Amino acid sequence: MSTTEGKPDADAVEEMAREAAAWCAMHGLVVGDRADPRSGTVPGVGLVHAPISLLPSRLPESFWSQACELAPLFNELVDRVSLDGDFLQDSLSKTRQVDDFTSRLLDIHRKMMDANKKENIRLGLHRSDYMLDSETNSLLQIELNTISVSFPGLCSIVTELHRTLINQYGNLLCLDAKRVPGNEASRQFAKALAKAWDEFNVDSAVVMMIVQPEERNMYDQYWLVKYLRESIFFPVQMLKCYIKSQRQICVPLTICYTWRNNY
Repeated sequence: MSTTEGKPDADAVEEMAREAAAWCAMHGLVVGDRADPRSGTVPGVGLVHAPISLLPSRLPESFWSQACELAPLFNELVDRVSLDGDFLQDSLSKTRQVDDFTSRLLDIHRKMMDANKKENIRLGLHRSDYMLDSETNSLLQIELNTISVSFPGLCSIVTELHRTLINQYGNLLCLDAKRVPGNEASRQFAKALAKAWDEFNVDSAVVMMIVQPEERNMYDQYWLVKYLRESIFFPVQMLKCYIKSQRQICVPLTICYTWRNNY
């Protein structure tokens, strides 16, 4: 293996890719393979490595710090907006005309408003996506996910993959694995779910994760269950179900998780 102008050559990249694929299989950085029709319904069948980069993206430390500082501010903003029902209905009124999913959500939201249904305990699990803008040399937010926040389990493992590859090929990469920031998303998500359940203070209460049929990203969700079991010591009951309609839950097809304080 060799480098060209400080970059690994094609042979080196190919070897790194093989090592990365093997590492992913060994450490659960996997998703279901679309080529296998059972990969979204049967755990352990038709696995492939998740979409990954061999190396982390370069990010100035100042932008990293900026994103970390912005996170709690965006979290509070989303929470406050969620409490203003009239604002939500009005600001999304045009969106609902062209998006059936948003329209159905707003219908449910309006019914809760009409019934004066309020909750004093709320939990938000958010994910902000950022990119660097080369023209302005600034950090730009691409989107803020509030309803479909995936990959906390897998992205935490990507950090370890990148550190492993940098350590193994450090002589070619001229990178320092210690400069790769840690990622505790999966553990933090599990702690947040446990805290919300504890605050609810009802022994019979459950937490459910409801997913789409043929969920090929089930392993990301299994990582959350793992940390709930091992770190939070919650007893976890795993069910297979999905929402077929507003009034019907079908079992078994995909996966949802419930856990309760019954030990």
